[in-house]
Amino acid sequence: MPEEPSIQDLSPVVPKGVDKEPLAVIDTSGSMTWPAAEGSSIERRSVVGEAMGKLVAKLEVEDAQAAKELEQEMATGGEGEAGGLMTVLFADADNARVLGDLNDANWQEKWGSIAWGGGTFIMPGWQLAVDNYMEEFGDTPKQDRPALLALVITDGEAKDMAEFEAECAKTTGGTYICVAIIGYGAEHDATLAAYQKLADANKHVRVVTFGSETDPDVIAEGLVSLVS
Repeated sequence: MPEEPSIQDLSPVVPKGVDKEPLAVIDTSGSMTWPAAEGSSIERRSVVGEAMGKLVAKLEVEDAQAAKELEQEMATGGEGEAGGLMTVLFADADNARVLGDLNDANWQEKWGSIAWGGGTFIMPGWQLAVDNYMEEFGDTPKQDRPALLALVITDGEAKDMAEFEAECAKTTGGTYICVAIIGYGAEHDATLAAYQKLADANKHVRVVTFGSETDPDVIAEGLVSLVS
């Protein structure tokens, strides 16, 4: 049986002292509208959304530069788009998109704009995350770039898992992947097993499960711990 979140490794994914650039890669497939726990009326997307709001707020406090950028934009009449947690979405192969930087001023509106549905193909979203990172840091010498920390939140095994597995095998010291799994039952267990296989073969991949958790505070605290 999968371990419960309370006894899993929720310590920071990136080693202490290593600069990092967190990006969220969120599963928006149709199953994210299913109940978070058996017999519950709370949807998985709702729990994740609230947890993401708390994560964004925490990271904003820690990221002084992002807070400064946001303050400057708001002072000049902007709409709160600058700074925050860069977030990309994935579902069907042609539905991946960049949601943009999430911060305390805009995350609710942006989260509410998500169209949920379709299957689970992670590679298009993963490629958008990598492209976004390279767009920001590609001109910086490799040794001076922050580590890419991709926080993948999903409830299902990707249909292009073999391709993603091949990509994970290429990760080096500059890339870290943490897959946080939600849901319950046989599908949850199969998803956990598939991603755990990646983690067993690559020390830069971490897998945790929040299982049937319906308290966004618990998930938020775990996510904050993983990316802090």
